[in-house]
Amino acid sequence: MPTPHDPFFLGDTRRPSPAGPPRRTGDRNGPPRVRSRLRPTTGRARPPRGPDGDRGAAFTEVAAVTLLVAAIMLAVYQLELSRTFNEGVRQMVCLVEGPDCGDGTWLEADRPEEPGTYEWKGDSANTADNQAIGMSRARDRGWTDQEWECLDSLWSNISGWDHTLIDSETGAVGIPGFRADEHGAMPPDFTESASAQIEWGIEHIADTYGTPCPAWSQWQATRSY
Repeated sequence: MPTPHDPFFLGDTRRPSPAGPPRRTGDRNGPPRVRSRLRPTTGRARPPRGPDGDRGAAFTEVAAVTLLVAAIMLAVYQLELSRTFNEGVRQMVCLVEGPDCGDGTWLEADRPEEPGTYEWKGDSANTADNQAIGMSRARDRGWTDQEWECLDSLWSNISGWDHTLIDSETGAVGIPGFRADEHGAMPPDFTESASAQIEWGIEHIADTYGTPCPAWSQWQATRSY
């Protein structure tokens, strides 16, 4: 007989199920699932590198070494080019500066002859007076205009109308540049007198060339007349 504590006595229709408590709609049969607490990894493991990857790395290394060698060779080339350029500039400067830079230069081979040295006797000659005497004597000969210009150019180049001049290199003496090896014996008082030198010069030109212009041309060509 049911008792007051018997669920059937109270009219309770909820009977315990031998399969356990009722489940929610949609639950699957079987034991409840246990959710894994492990979190998925954020990345994937890289697969092992194959032969193609090794070949690419080797190519990269070779390219880097090649570029490094090329950079070194370029630096060496630029250094040698700079040295060559600097040496060329130094040699050009030496050509101008002369023997102080080193061995022989064009200055040694092609140096022009030094101008003649002169010895001066007594006081400075009055060249303007001597030139005036020469012009007067040339006029007496009819050597005017062009002929006078030739005579003036000749003796201006030889002596500057200085009757005290003695050229130590050629031995030429006085205004007309008398030279014993070419003109013979020197006239008396020749070295002391400007008038004597001018007279001898005019006579020599008249006898040898006729007028001053041919004598001037001869001197320009040979530095003697």
